[in-house]
Amino acid sequence: MIDRGFIKWQPFNALTPSKETIKEIEKKDKCSKPTLFPEEISTINNAVLDAYYSKDNISITYYESGKINHITSTIKKINPNSKTIELGCKKILFFNQITHIS
Repeated sequence: MIDRGFIKWQPFNALTPSKETIKEIEKKDKCSKPTLFPEEISTINNAVLDAYYSKDNISITYYESGKINHITSTIKKINPNSKTIELGCKKILFFNQITHIS
């Protein structure tokens, strides 16, 4: 019997064609960031301030990494210097990520 010595184990890559298909599906799932009118931006700013001072739960729709996500929480802190909002669930959002508040 022949001694092969130390040969690094390499997995059999039988799913190589499926990698390309998975990448194409991920590209299809991504969407572009919606553009907001100045009226919508001012409405969002007013809703953020109202929710912050009243300590109410709000539903925020935001854009992140090519996807539109939804979260419901209270606003814990508003930082105008870094233009961020810290939510009660310890999530930090930038103002320009927010697309809708209800």
